[in-house]
Amino acid sequence: MKEGAAVIRTVVAFEANDNLIRVSDILEKGGIKVRYRCKTGQEAIRAIKYMGGGVVICGYKFSDMTASRLAFELSDTALVLVIARSQQLEYYDKEDIFSLSVPINGRELLGSVRMLIQLDNMKSRTVIPQRTEEENDLITKAKYQLMDHNNMTEAQAYKYIQNRSMETSLKMSETAKVILDAFENGEY
Repeated sequence: MKEGAAVIRTVVAFEANDNLIRVSDILEKGGIKVRYRCKTGQEAIRAIKYMGGGVVICGYKFSDMTASRLAFELSDTALVLVIARSQQLEYYDKEDIFSLSVPINGRELLGSVRMLIQLDNMKSRTVIPQRTEEENDLITKAKYQLMDHNNMTEAQAYKYIQNRSMETSLKMSETAKVILDAFENGEY
């Protein structure tokens, strides 16, 4: 299921099966697909690492760890929403842990999870994609053409490709291809 253009990566993790089912049902009925349902912290960690990030909605403890430990283990990878009694949530007053106290309102839960999904999607979009070997080859060839024909240093040639890329809103490899084509057609 998609929210905007990004894939939703949600994990519901509760030690108690009835809480696991109840929260999953609220999310599913509200249009949020639950990718994984887990009963331990380690299962939630494996699911998040498999997906490369996401949102975990969980209780305050599991048989193998607390939600605080789970949030610490996933601090660079996932956003954690802890659902518990207000007295239990006092221990989770940290920037990296979001919380809702029980009894939960379905709309409040859906709104909170949607907000976390949007934050996760924004975070996952900021990851810089790695270039393929072919793209790197194009950039290298264009760099050497610029160095040979325009008396540029390697750093200057790279900077030139980078600046042209930003000016034209093209990827660096696409800009390199344009430069190589221009050399081939005698335009440089």
